[in-house]
Order: sequence, then C-alpha cells, then structure tokens
Amino acid sequence: MTTKLSITRPEDVLAAVPILLGFQPEKSIVMLTFGGDHQVHGRIDLPPPGEVETCLDSLLLPAVRHQVRGVLLVLYDSGPRFGAKLARRLAERLAECDIDLIGCLRVHGGRWFDPLGFHGNPDEGVPFDVDQHPFRAQAVYDGHLVHRSRGDLVASIAAVPAAVAETEVALGQASSMKLYEVGRLIDDALAGVVLSAGQIASLLLALGDPQRRDAAWGGMTRAEAKAHVRLWTDVVRRSPDDHVAHPAAVLAFAAWLGGDGALAWCALDRCFASERHHGLGVLVAQMLEGAVPPAAWEEALTWPGLPA
Repeated sequence: MTTKLSITRPEDVLAAVPILLGFQPEKSIVMLTFGGDHQVHGRIDLPPPGEVETCLDSLLLPAVRHQVRGVLLVLYDSGPRFGAKLARRLAERLAECDIDLIGCLRVHGGRWFDPLGFHGNPDEGVPFDVDQHPFRAQAVYDGHLVHRSRGDLVASIAAVPAAVAETEVALGQASSMKLYEVGRLIDDALAGVVLSAGQIASLLLALGDPQRRDAAWGGMTRAEAKAHVRLWTDVVRRSPDDHVAHPAAVLAFAAWLGGDGALAWCALDRCFASERHHGLGVLVAQMLEGAVPPAAWEEALTWPGLPA
C-alpha cells in the first residue's frame, strides 16, 4: 500500500482505515500507528469479554516491537458499554507501554462516537459519510482496491468451481515441470499470458517439489509483487483443495511483499485449510504476526541459503 494519507480529522481516519486495510472492517479493533521504525497498522476481531487481554497482546505487541510513538484506535460495532471498556483498557495498556494515544473513535450505525472524550462530542455521536472523501479518489487513482467487507476479500480468492473442475481433469494428464520451466512459465504469466488448465496443472505438480516451489517465490521483488498477486490469485482460484496449499502460500507471500496484509491472511486461511503446517505459510504468518515490513525482503535476499 503506497497511497500517502494526511490525517487531521476523525472523518479522515474513517476514510483511511478501509484503504489501509483493503476492506471495510466490521466488529473490529483497528490500530493505526505513527512514528517508530515502521508503520504498523493492525486489526483484530472484537474479542469476547474473557479474551480481551490476550487479543490486545496480539494487537499491541508489534507496536511495542517497532517502538512506535503514537497510536490511533477505531472500534467498529462494539456497542457503547463494551466499547467504552475496551477504549479505557487500551488506553491503560498503551500508557504502560509508553505509547501516546492520539485518539480513539467508536463507530456504529453510520456515526462515530468519542468514548474517551478526545473531542467532547455529544452522546448521540456524529454522522459521517466518507464515500466521496478525497482519500477514496486517491486510492482509486493509485489502483488500490477497497473491498466492502472482509467477506468480499475472502471471496476474491475463493475457488471457481468450473475452473477447478478443468484443472482436475488436466491433472490426470499433466506431468511436473522442470525447474527452468517453472521460471519461464511464471515470467510469461507475469507478462500477461493467461495460463491454460494444463499449465496450471503442471505448475501445481511442480510446486509439490520444494526446490521448484522456491523458484516460484524466492527471487520475487517488491516491484513485481502486485503482478505476482494477480498471477497467484488466478492459480489459487483454479486449484483443487488438495493442491491449493502451495499456490496459496506463494500468494500470501506476494501479498505481504506488496503491503497487503489482509489479503495475505486470507490466502493463509486457504493454505492452512489444505495443509495446516505448510512451511512457507508458517513463515509468512510469522512475518505478519511480527509486523515484519516488506522492505526487509531486499536485505533478506542477500542472506545465504535463501533461493536465488
């Protein structure tokens, strides 16, 4: 995500959040951070009352690790009592971590509320509509797609039954690709060539070999990440469940490298549903949980032992 947003008002925050996440959150706690070594934006589902502390740990740990100086919080659909309780506890936890709480909003029913009194707004909240906000126009100009919900984001990489059926037929006749053939096919696809069912089938068989799978992702660059996301989204949507783990893991890596953490998590859901302890999938999950910035990949490419 490369869109630069200058946030000065609550409405700016509410317009920025879906752009930064890639979808409009529901029943969520969203954290935007400022200062520190890297920007660290996070989202978690609203926790059950008995799991608040554990969930807040997972949200705040990356902010502490990257030594951010300030945090903005947005609570979506929490209800007034639970929302106020969450807001107070988050403020306490941030103070314990020596992180400034810049602001906190609660959003429900097209209105934003002020659970900690930052703005002194009325109890009935403030109506808002960010559909025409300049941030949205800028995001469209930058080619950044914002889904209406996380469910829509999940659906964007869901299996297409007719395409999966074609791949299953092709798998019965396909043979695995050689190492150099994997690289050549990926280069062609990144250049815009639409892969046939037979090519998808041969690629899926090749990805079962660790060396060939490494060839698919190991040399990926940040400049290529968006093109790889398009490619691997197509492969994932056309893959049978028993073959989807490998391309879904590569998609997750490409999404992380392109700065789209929400899509990366959705791809990992598909990966782990097929193969719970997939090696590359686990690696991407660890990077996401640790808020490792994509910029770290250029340095990692120089480490010995990584695929060239």
